[in-house]
Amino acid sequence: MRVVEIFYSLQGEGPAMGRPATFVRLAGCNLSCTGCDTDHKQWTEMTLPTILERIAGERVIITGGEPTLQMSELSELINLLGTRGKEIHIETNGTNPIPEIVLKKIHCAVVSPKRGSDFNLDYWAGKENVHFKFVLGEEHWCWSTSQLKELIATMPTLPKKRVWIMAFGTDRDLPEAEIAWDLALRLQVNYSDRLHIRLRKR
Repeated sequence: MRVVEIFYSLQGEGPAMGRPATFVRLAGCNLSCTGCDTDHKQWTEMTLPTILERIAGERVIITGGEPTLQMSELSELINLLGTRGKEIHIETNGTNPIPEIVLKKIHCAVVSPKRGSDFNLDYWAGKENVHFKFVLGEEHWCWSTSQLKELIATMPTLPKKRVWIMAFGTDRDLPEAEIAWDLALRLQVNYSDRLHIRLRKR
C-alpha cells in the first residue's frame, strides 16, 4: 500500500475525539482541497505485514488522502485488522462507496463530504456506523452556514445524532469555531473541535 505515515496519537476531531489510536495515513486523493494536511508527494510502498507490525493499541484510524483509492488492499487490511480484534475507524470524502461486506467490519466510518464533489449522501446515511463531518469555512470545498442549514433541513435521511460540524483552520484559536458551535447547537447536531490544532499535536 502507498503509505504517507503511521503514528500513534489521540484523535483530535469527530466522534472519536480524544481517544488514542494508531493512525495509518494513506497516499493519494481524487480531490484537491486547499489546506489539505497530507503531503501527497512523500509516501512509501508498504506490505500489509509491515503495516500490521506497526499497529499499537486497540484502535486503528485509516485516513488519507482518500483511502478508498486503494480499495483492494484497503479491504484486505480491514479484514486482517478485524481478525486481530482491532477497533477500526476510517475517514473518507464519501465519493467512493465502500462495499457492504467491508463496511460492516468498520466500527466507525467518518464521511466528510466536500462541497461540489460527487458524493452519495443517501447511500451513506443508511449505514448505522457512518458519521458525517461537515467542515465550515471559506475555502472552495468547505460549507457555509446557509448551505449547511439548507442541507440538513432538506435531508430527512441525515441522522442528526451522527452529524458533526467542524470549523476549518490551522490557527490555534480556530476563529470560526464559535460559529460552528452555534450552528451545531441551532441545528441540533454535534460540534467537533480540532484538538490537535489547538494543542499543536499530530
